[in-house]
Amino acid sequence: MKRVWALVLLLGLALAWGPKGHSLIAGYAVMDLPPDTAVASFFVEHREALLRAANDPDRRKSSLPGEAERHYWSSELFEPWPFSSFPMSEEAAKKRFGADTLERAGTLPWAIAESYWRLVEAFRDRDPDRILHFAGDLAHYLGDAHQPLHTTLDFDGQAWLNGGIHALFESTQIEAFWDEGDAPGPYRARLIDERPLALAFAVIREDYPLVTVLNRALWRAKRLYSELDRRYYRTLWQGIFGETARVQIGRASRRLADLYLSAWIRAGRPPLP
Repeated sequence: MKRVWALVLLLGLALAWGPKGHSLIAGYAVMDLPPDTAVASFFVEHREALLRAANDPDRRKSSLPGEAERHYWSSELFEPWPFSSFPMSEEAAKKRFGADTLERAGTLPWAIAESYWRLVEAFRDRDPDRILHFAGDLAHYLGDAHQPLHTTLDFDGQAWLNGGIHALFESTQIEAFWDEGDAPGPYRARLIDERPLALAFAVIREDYPLVTVLNRALWRAKRLYSELDRRYYRTLWQGIFGETARVQIGRASRRLADLYLSAWIRAGRPPLP
């Protein structure tokens, strides 16, 4: 049994939120778009293709150079939270900290911004394949930014002796316990003035304290139950793990809907094929 769980956790670690988590975020975002808009109609019609595209970045991590680094940002390599003096420009960050450090830390914030602006261009060109490609990328990277363990060098609870927390939180528990009752409430997407890069850093700054919250919750659960006891997993989901997953997936889907709508408006509100 221990070997089975170890395999599940290892596989989950390679999948960010996991296929289900990323699909949930993209699917909820589509539901939050104003229904009387071309962008909503497009994504409703191509919903299944969008859900597949939202998982494409994980599929290409092992084959595309530089892709793996786009899924995380290790805050501690730069300065203590809330890292308010960190230069958001990628070039300025390389100049200050060095390209090697930046590569080790990851490039998640800039992946979000790049995907957004590429989506604007795809909307402007009315190219359905590119729209779905970059909408999927944006959904994935924004989702990763809302996973607290993608914002830290201690991504798998190493400092807490909590190895396996990464996949347990973002994949294993969601696959096992998420149901319709966990869906976020109704929301209507809106145009946002905030630049996507500033939004990306704001999300990471917001999420980083949750790293400690999740690790403390797992440490407490380990003191109560064996990892072979079903109550161990149920207790986590009914407590901090489940609450945090619901909040973070809700935040990600709503911000994604805002970015989809904003990208389409900035493209000039084009009719879409």
